Amino acid sequence: MKRFVRSTYFALILLVIYVPIGVMILFSFNSGSSVSNWMGFSTRWYEEFFKNSPFIKSIITSLFVAVVSTVISVVIGTMAAIGLSRLTKRKQSKWMSVANIPLINADIITAVALMVVFLISGLKFGIFTLVMAHVSFNVPYVLITVMPRLRKVDKSIIEASYDLGAKTSTVIFKIILPILKPAIIIATVIAFAMSFDDFIISYFTGGAQTNVSSFIYSAKRIKPYIFAFGTMMVGIIASGVVIWNAFLFAKEKKEATKLQIKNGTYKSKNIYKLEKEINELTNSLNTATKRKRTLNLSIWVKYYILKWKLKFANSKNYDKKIAKLEWKRYKLQNTINREKRYASRLKKAEAKQKQLEKQLAKTTEVKKAAKISIQLEKIIEKVTFLSEEIAWLNEQEKEAKEKAASINKKIKQLKKDFRAEVDPSKSTINWYNKKIKYYEEWKIEVEEGKNNFKLRMIVEKLKDIKQINDNKINDLSSRLDLVATQAFRRVNISENLNKKLQENPNNTRLIELKKQRFEKFEITQSKMIQLKNEKIDQIKVIVAKQKEKFFPSNIDEANFTKGFFARSWKIIMVSLLVLVSFTGLTVAFVMNNIYDLVIGNWGEYIDPSLIKEFEKEYDVKVNYQEYDSNETLYNKLYTFNYDLMVPSDYMVQKLAEEGKLEALDYSKINAWSEEFGDDENKTSINKKPEDPTKALVKNEEFEVESETKETEALEISNELLNVMYKSKVELKEGETEEEGLQTGTIIDYAIPYLWGDLVIAVNPNSKGTSRTSSNPDASNIKWLLETHPETLLKKEKGNETAKWETVTQSEQYDNNYDYAMNNSELSWRILWDAAKDGKEVVLNEDPKNVFAIAGQVLYGTGNLTKQSEIDGAAKELKTLLGYKNVGLQGDSLISTASEGQFDFAVMYNGDLSYANVVYNGEDTLDGDEDEDDDLYSLASKAEDEDESKVYFLYGRPNAEIESKDDYTENGEDPSTPTHQTTNIYSDNLVMSKNSNHKDIAYDFINFFIEHAQDISDFTGTPTGFVETMESATAEPEYDENGKLIEEEGTYYRYAEMFKPIILHEDDGNGKVAYNDTFLQPFFNNKLDPKLIDAFNTLRAGKQ
Repeated sequence: MKRFVRSTYFALILLVIYVPIGVMILFSFNSGSSVSNWMGFSTRWYEEFFKNSPFIKSIITSLFVAVVSTVISVVIGTMAAIGLSRLTKRKQSKWMSVANIPLINADIITAVALMVVFLISGLKFGIFTLVMAHVSFNVPYVLITVMPRLRKVDKSIIEASYDLGAKTSTVIFKIILPILKPAIIIATVIAFAMSFDDFIISYFTGGAQTNVSSFIYSAKRIKPYIFAFGTMMVGIIASGVVIWNAFLFAKEKKEATKLQIKNGTYKSKNIYKLEKEINELTNSLNTATKRKRTLNLSIWVKYYILKWKLKFANSKNYDKKIAKLEWKRYKLQNTINREKRYASRLKKAEAKQKQLEKQLAKTTEVKKAAKISIQLEKIIEKVTFLSEEIAWLNEQEKEAKEKAASINKKIKQLKKDFRAEVDPSKSTINWYNKKIKYYEEWKIEVEEGKNNFKLRMIVEKLKDIKQINDNKINDLSSRLDLVATQAFRRVNISENLNKKLQENPNNTRLIELKKQRFEKFEITQSKMIQLKNEKIDQIKVIVAKQKEKFFPSNIDEANFTKGFFARSWKIIMVSLLVLVSFTGLTVAFVMNNIYDLVIGNWGEYIDPSLIKEFEKEYDVKVNYQEYDSNETLYNKLYTFNYDLMVPSDYMVQKLAEEGKLEALDYSKINAWSEEFGDDENKTSINKKPEDPTKALVKNEEFEVESETKETEALEISNELLNVMYKSKVELKEGETEEEGLQTGTIIDYAIPYLWGDLVIAVNPNSKGTSRTSSNPDASNIKWLLETHPETLLKKEKGNETAKWETVTQSEQYDNNYDYAMNNSELSWRILWDAAKDGKEVVLNEDPKNVFAIAGQVLYGTGNLTKQSEIDGAAKELKTLLGYKNVGLQGDSLISTASEGQFDFAVMYNGDLSYANVVYNGEDTLDGDEDEDDDLYSLASKAEDEDESKVYFLYGRPNAEIESKDDYTENGEDPSTPTHQTTNIYSDNLVMSKNSNHKDIAYDFINFFIEHAQDISDFTGTPTGFVETMESATAEPEYDENGKLIEEEGTYYRYAEMFKPIILHEDDGNGKVAYNDTFLQPFFNNKLDPKLIDAFNTLRAGKQ
């Protein structure tokens, strides 16, 4: 049972470790972008991985940093270990405690501390600070790995080398380092793994350098190309382990061969087997007999069973049991020997005590007397200890003698009582014999001493274990030989002919046939014997060669026959391999860090292939960095400078007010709007000369000549501009805008990149229901019909003329109707109700979005301008977040929604559109599409509507706000809006004030505009241009014959979800127009920090 529990526990541990790896490997071959739903086998994501240049660059950075930091750490750590080994134990312990601080300290504290140190030192954040940071936490790992091995180094070997005249450097390189070699190899592997895998410290100290962990963390969503990378890493590691084990196996085999040659047993089994076969053949030849198999099935069954048992007995390993007993024997033997030496040690200690007492009495020097006194104290402690131990042993021996005498009396009494028994029964006799035997064994144990008795028992058990298997093997072998004689019986080669000759002895034909058979048999057997002898000769030649190789007969000749290359080829090849690999890695890293433009962007906000295309088209190098939040970007600006960034609207406002952004020159940008008043004729070509213009980008070290192409200009959405105009920029006193549109808003500094709004998403079915389920439950629609029917609209399926109708009270779910959310009656309060009823509610974890939900419910605005409003919202959110079924998620919310693992969610409309597309298996957004492959083509399905598709319900709350009496302060009404609204956000492309590559930056802005549609398709989020919005939601066009002329837009079926609410129009189809009077971005420079503090408090209290 104990073994079963241990095996089960071990199996569970292996499952926990390896099942996730197996799932990762499986989904790296998934044809779709889902990381949980299998959609078919494909190597698509391996191709995507090699096309993803930013990811490849991050891997190169991680490898370079890991290699450099590992080399430095191993050198420093090994030298430190050697130095510490020469100190006293007390000093050694203190220094080790200091060195281990990075190990016991939280990574975040270490990271912040290092960042502050680098800032104070005035160091530029980059590769140097990153390597130094990695060295700081790698050195302790090297120390704790090398030190235990160093403590095992025999000091007498080092002392002997010094006595023989060796220098310190010689001792270190020829003696210490070879002994430490295994520990150094392990320390190198650990340091490399820790460096390559590090995230937190790299995140704070890397500056412009992004390693692979930071890249994956900042990715907007986990895609299978990351699994492809993980699978390749597993493959590389597994290959390394296999190669290393093969090398060790070959080395062990070589050592075993040497030992066998030395003992004369090398290939002896092969020779013995061949000689046995030769004897069999010779015996057959001499007796003219052959082996014949029996037809008795039972004999064969018995034969193979015995053969299997013999094989199993030969393979059974008792080494573990023997090793355990040997360890016990060794431990007991040491204890017994130590006790025996107590008397001699006491005698020497007493003599040393007397000697020191005499020296102390004669010494007049204070320092010398103090030193002798310390030594004397230690000796007195030793004498006291030994005296007490000897006294205790003597007492034990005395008690043992008394105990043995007492036991002996009991034995005599039992024997006397046994003799006194009259006609004792069998059970009585057994009882007395058992009792007497027990006391006799106890007496022996007491007389011998407990440790001596145990030692004797262990020695006897060892002997039995070593003999038991040999006896079993011998018994099985003899039984097998006996059965083999029955299974293979010998018969004369002419047995049948002899029988016929007995009947007709004068038959010449039979006599001649018998003679021919004997001759043929003799030739065959002789050939086989000859072949066996030749094999033996060949084996002996091999043995001789191996013996000469490992144990040459002429040592002097053997030493001189090997040249330098023959003796050193392994070291040379390994050194060359390391040198070439590191040189290639260094060149790759340097090439990656020679760039003309630095771009900071959100994860998954552009197709990596577009970066490559831009580099190729403009003959420039781009350093593309990713971040996961606006606050991360803001903090990075203290340690690194970008040329272009993509912050959100409120961060644009903040950076512009701090003077960190360049006012954009829209005459250089291929974008226009009627709001600018500069393109009255709505021309489709930007206002530039027809011939490409050339501009020089000034730099301290070089000048770059770039060309601006003439491309089609796109119109910026006026609705978006109206929202952006509300984000005012208040410049510092004395500062004025000299360039740009001079509107005093963020539009002066930003060109819209992506934008959208916040929506409530509802999964029609219960959490986790597959879209292909044969019985969808529509549980969340039923819940809305039961609790909030006013929030739903319905329309008859398949009826193109039908309009949306309101749902009445107590109405039941009808599968013949489509359902949608009724914005005019939808309130953010529904999230509280859903959470209370046990629905799985997932919120976007952005603090401003979370507080906007409560702000809209209470005040009709998400832009909280008073501390009382923040406190009121926090009180409401505390109730909502108090439910265990309410979760906060960042970009992982997209994956959660795409897998249907929610009931209600608050997320951006673009993310929801993308998630719904993936959920329905229409994910054509993530890479190259094959026009002939229906697996990745969404448009090819335009004429074949799949009824199994599930369309999430969504809505932008526009209900009237609730009573605010409980949240007013001093009787004041905190807001004037009357209806709840949502958050309209925009992420915008901006240029740094300190950019040294402004002309190339303008080239990239125009390149982005040119490929805005590609970016929108890739991200699943609308861009700020009218043309891309129309293209993404365009209806399919057919000619008069019904042939498809123009394919539908990527988000045609999700158009209302994809379009932000301010672009929706009343189509007369039954939906009420949205009251968007108070739609505005959220930004309040003074209160935002307090809002974030309140959010952190709420999140910390979240169970």
